[in-house]
Formats: sequence, C-alpha cells, structure tokens
Amino acid sequence: MDRQKQLLWMKDLIEHLGDCYEQWQLADPGTERFLAESMKRDLDECRRLCDSLHGGRPASVAYA
Repeated sequence: MDRQKQLLWMKDLIEHLGDCYEQWQLADPGTERFLAESMKRDLDECRRLCDSLHGGRPASVAYA
C-alpha cells in the first residue's frame, strides 16, 4: 500500500474512533464493551500503519 493510501486509511480509522467515542457516551454496558473492542482494533491498526510509515520500525515511545 502506498503512503497516500495509508494516510487516507489512518484518517478513516481516526474518524471511526471519534464516531465510536460519541456513541459510547450514550451506550449501555453491553454496547460499551462492543465499542471498546472496536476502538482497540482501530488503535492496533493505527499503530501498524504508523510503524509502516516510519519505515517498518516501531517508534521507541514510552506509553503511559
């Protein structure tokens, strides 16, 4: 996948994360779990895309 497509895919993922967050604010506990799992998958995909854009090397960043 070329850089432009990766950036567009990341933009779509970030927009989806925002949509999930908005839905989460009104969700019941069962829906919250579903949305949390969806958001985790999106974040994993964003991390993978960032790593590939960074030359395939994971960035050395400490996560809090």
